Amino acid sequence: MPNQRISRLTQLNRGARLVLKLLKGLLLVGDVFPHIRPFERDVIIEGWCREVLDVLSIRLNLLGEAPPGKVSSVLFVANHVSWMDILVINACRRVRFVVKAEVRQWPLVGWMAARTGTLFVTQASPHELASVANDVAASLRCGDCVALFPEGTTDDAFIQAFHSGLVESAIAAKALVWPVAITYKRLDGSLDPDIAAAGSQSLVSFIVNLLARPATRVQLSFTRPAESSAADRRTLTDWCQQAIEQSLASHPQLPASARSPRRYPADESFPPLTAA
Repeated sequence: MPNQRISRLTQLNRGARLVLKLLKGLLLVGDVFPHIRPFERDVIIEGWCREVLDVLSIRLNLLGEAPPGKVSSVLFVANHVSWMDILVINACRRVRFVVKAEVRQWPLVGWMAARTGTLFVTQASPHELASVANDVAASLRCGDCVALFPEGTTDDAFIQAFHSGLVESAIAAKALVWPVAITYKRLDGSLDPDIAAAGSQSLVSFIVNLLARPATRVQLSFTRPAESSAADRRTLTDWCQQAIEQSLASHPQLPASARSPRRYPADESFPPLTAA
């Protein structure tokens, strides 16, 4: 059954709160971030993303090998469903994202993304792709966590073929590779394909539709991470895609050669989101 739209008054209330969150984000990035330490910025970004999700009534749950706060030098590889994916992952664990160059041109959002360490790539340019791969590897060597969507597009119906180019960065940096499966569901448990951004849909149109939607639940399913030394980039990429595809239905069993010896907490729920 398709989601029913909420009242106009609720939509306006959400819209006003979202504008305030955006203004708060601009103030933080422009005036506060230059004067505080990186880990303090990470905490603020995580909290801000949770607040925005709360405004949009998007509830977050974690399943599987959820990353602890102390984890570093990890390349997270995720399927791409919606423009909300970046907020969802950052609400769980602050990471640097690799996104398409067009995002940099988005009003306000592009500026905030650039100022918070986002890496932009033009997929049509092999030279730029190699440059971004070097930047990702350098970031991983410094202990940063980086996330990418190897499909290069959003699609909630099925997973597109993964591109392996940037996975080479994890191998070069000897970083962990950690697959993440993203699923959006209605509160009745059915899949929610309407939250996916249509191919030509503008950001403004997408946000307007979000404001008119009832509550949505998003699930992040983390499989076990793999050492990047376990295989070459194509094999690692194929393994990530298989792990994510399996995780969308159940928890995948990883090949013994790819398993990391590190153990992390499993099957936990994200703390309730609070309104500001």
